Amino acid sequence: MIMVTHHVEEIAPGFTHVLMIRQGKVLAAGPLELELTSRNLSLCFGLPLVVEQVGDRFTAQGLPIS
Repeated sequence: MIMVTHHVEEIAPGFTHVLMIRQGKVLAAGPLELELTSRNLSLCFGLPLVVEQVGDRFTAQGLPIS
């Protein structure tokens, strides 16, 4: 199954891999727990973000821009 989203909160339990694309180029690809990181998501969106995993769900919060 393939799911396309801009919201990590929508990633349903059971998904195991992620493909992150920025400006038409692959930024990261691989297992969720290795690739869905604050660094990769921040690079993907061009904003400082913090990714947290609670159980099998993910959240992303923006950080203040300084």
